Amino acid sequence: MATREPLTACCGAGLSGNEFRVKFKIPNAWRRLRRRPVLSLSIDVAVIVLVFLLIHSWNTRNLRQGVLPDLKLPALSASEIPETEGVGVIYFFAPWCFYCKNSIDNVEALVTEGRLDWARAVALEYDSKGAVQAFVDETGFRQPVLLGNGGVTREWGIQAFPTYFVVDSDGRISSRSVGYSTKAGLWLRAQLAE
Repeated sequence: MATREPLTACCGAGLSGNEFRVKFKIPNAWRRLRRRPVLSLSIDVAVIVLVFLLIHSWNTRNLRQGVLPDLKLPALSASEIPETEGVGVIYFFAPWCFYCKNSIDNVEALVTEGRLDWARAVALEYDSKGAVQAFVDETGFRQPVLLGNGGVTREWGIQAFPTYFVVDSDGRISSRSVGYSTKAGLWLRAQLAE
């Protein structure tokens, strides 16, 4: 007949009664906490927001800050580019970028609806002017498109696409973001820049 080993032997040999209670008090407290839906949900949301903020901070750590420099770059089309007055967005993209194709319409919609005063798209890592034109034709983007280069990539700290810069009415970069951004997210950043 098999003998029963004490519980402390299977869960941590050599633990005294107090050590055993302390070791298993935390998981029990966690289980009790998870039974309270509102508190449990609040903690989950706080953890998700914290993780999001940490990732955002890491992704934007090398991006340009401060006053908006002059973007003296060749334009994709010969049409005259209006001045940047009010709150706007500078959108860096690559023609091969899947997320750029799916997010540039958010920028276009905000300008068309009058929620942004202006927008500029800057093409980077493109093979030819034709590739940039094909991207613009496919997405229906009607705002000015500039042709960037490796110097622009370094100067602005661009490491991924798309990268957004929200510029306030004083010409200062007020917000920076990397990756897909919803229309609501861009609009909120623009509101905070006013």
